[in-house]
Amino acid sequence: MKRYFLWGLLIFSALCWGTACQRTERFMDRIEPPVKVINESQSRRDSGGNQTVTEGIPLEEKIPISKEVLKSWVPETVGDYYRIQLLSGHREDSGIVSVLAEYQHRELRDLGVKVEIMDGAGQNGSILIQAAKDRLKLDIEENKGDKQTRIYLREGLRVRESENKSQQFSEIEFLDQNRYLFQIKGFGLSLSQLWDFSSNASFHQP
Repeated sequence: MKRYFLWGLLIFSALCWGTACQRTERFMDRIEPPVKVINESQSRRDSGGNQTVTEGIPLEEKIPISKEVLKSWVPETVGDYYRIQLLSGHREDSGIVSVLAEYQHRELRDLGVKVEIMDGAGQNGSILIQAAKDRLKLDIEENKGDKQTRIYLREGLRVRESENKSQQFSEIEFLDQNRYLFQIKGFGLSLSQLWDFSSNASFHQP
């Protein structure tokens, strides 16, 4: 009788272990490996902003990448600029994983750049990305005095760029892989200089 009890216990344990493994595998399927995420974020595809982000998993069901991985996307130096501030977790209350970095020119102290990268995975993140898609979907060109704003397709990415020449301020916004929202602001920089910064930092590669 004791032998049958032990055999039954072993079979029950094996079944529980198998079920737990299946649940773990299903959960892990929702998490993208950091190396895969980093490599994908730096490979631009000529998708016109309509690229499928994941294979069969809606963006709102994806697990956001960690803050540590996202922080690794903003280098300490970009050309003549060096990073003077790095923040993460400032959007945690909204359920969005993001990183905010500030750069300053080594010699020209009036020149600076602020970069924010937000992961659109998860329920709230997907809402953020959808709003960005709606904002960027139409080609627009506006000129109001010294301020020019343009939304268009640039090298496979839907882009919003604006420049205020009198205030020496420029701004770039674009979506990468329909998941990661980049907002880059330049102080004392023209739009072309800001695009150069973005390219040198591998945020945007032609």
